[in-house]
Amino acid sequence: MSEAVSSPPAGYFETLYQEAPFGYLVTDRDDVVTRVNTTLLDWVGVDAHRLIGQPFRDLLAPGSQLLYETRHLPVLRLQGFSREVLLQMVRGDGSYLNVLINAAHVDVDGDIPSEVRIGVLDASSRVSYERELLATQRSAEGLASRISVLQNASVAFAASGSEAAIAQTLSTILDDALAAAASCVAVVRASGELEVIAGVNLLDGLIDDDRQLLGETVLASEAPVIVNTGDEDRERFPSVVAGLIEARLQTVAVFPIMNDATPLGVAAAFFGRERSFSPSEIEVVLSLARQANQVLIRTRAQDQLAYAALHDHLTGLANRTLIRDSITAGLRSAATSGRPFAVMFVDLDGFKAVNDRLGHHVGDSILREVAERLTTSVRAADIVGRYGGDEFVVICADTSGDDAAAISARIRQAVRQPFADAAGFAVSASIGIAVCASIGAEHSTDQLITAADTAMYESKRLGRDRTTRVVL
Repeated sequence: MSEAVSSPPAGYFETLYQEAPFGYLVTDRDDVVTRVNTTLLDWVGVDAHRLIGQPFRDLLAPGSQLLYETRHLPVLRLQGFSREVLLQMVRGDGSYLNVLINAAHVDVDGDIPSEVRIGVLDASSRVSYERELLATQRSAEGLASRISVLQNASVAFAASGSEAAIAQTLSTILDDALAAAASCVAVVRASGELEVIAGVNLLDGLIDDDRQLLGETVLASEAPVIVNTGDEDRERFPSVVAGLIEARLQTVAVFPIMNDATPLGVAAAFFGRERSFSPSEIEVVLSLARQANQVLIRTRAQDQLAYAALHDHLTGLANRTLIRDSITAGLRSAATSGRPFAVMFVDLDGFKAVNDRLGHHVGDSILREVAERLTTSVRAADIVGRYGGDEFVVICADTSGDDAAAISARIRQAVRQPFADAAGFAVSASIGIAVCASIGAEHSTDQLITAADTAMYESKRLGRDRTTRVVL
């Protein structure tokens, strides 16, 4: 026995239409609204008479009107339906409502479609979600890009074997990562001044006021400084802004390179257009600076160890190892060029009395001062070393016996001058010179050192404070 199906109460379908959980409207063939349900009226916040009789396109935001006419209507006319078109309707208060519409032609009175029925869904949450999704995607892409930059930088820094190479690597990375017109890296020298060792400083010579040199400002604050040519920065850094304008630039950004609280240098990037930096961009540059700092410290430590292995710890002169290596290289070059080569052995007269009576601390002071006097008495290309104790060696490439004798005379004159720490004590220098003057003759490092040492002892035997020369 079948159940009887009761008919819906009067007005049921009208109520269903008016209170449906989506908007619904009908237009005629000319796109004029002929009917609209209550749900859509509530969404847009207007009465029915404000919509009925109006072209549907006029209910849309300007941007959506173009999309509606050029993409939606042609598809609707061609296929008879159009689905999931995202538009913006104008609310009564002038704000926009994001909607998703499905539309279809309906044949009511014959073969010619007489009306268009349009279902409207509130797409506000969908648009918001898509925007959040897009923002998240962009953020993820940005994070991946930043990670890639840092990973590639780590590899590049690891392959940089010198201070200059590290600085050049950082400058190149900044150019690429920030799309800069140019960049440069400067390091702090022992004098406290910044020296550009990689890249190009586009403001070099264009800032008149030394107090506005950005490198010093950045290192003092331990924070980045970004200067544009706007009014605010013109008041803070007038000389810098003037330099930017003269260089036809809009922005300079300077970042510190720090080892904890110790400044190591700065990295600067220059831009031909006005440039702002997001916190993530600044953090990437600072992370790059930290990577460069770590490699720079390690490289400097290695350089210091290498320097210490070849230099005397007391005077800073070449030590015995470097002396012998330099003589060997000099002999090889002289054999190739056929030019003379000279080595001097310098031994101090009267130094033992200073050391014994005034103490080793005064003796060390005398040795350091002798090292300075020797260095200022020789030529720029000559090499001065401490062989041990109070014995020094001077290596002179492309030097004849007469030239070597002239240099030794300057040395003896400089050494015999009084020492402030050893008043009343006479210190002088006995010098032996060995000159390789024979073209094609082969001599060893040991032979040259022994010959110069023997000549030095001859100077001492003859009365000290004099020079003895031998030619090999």
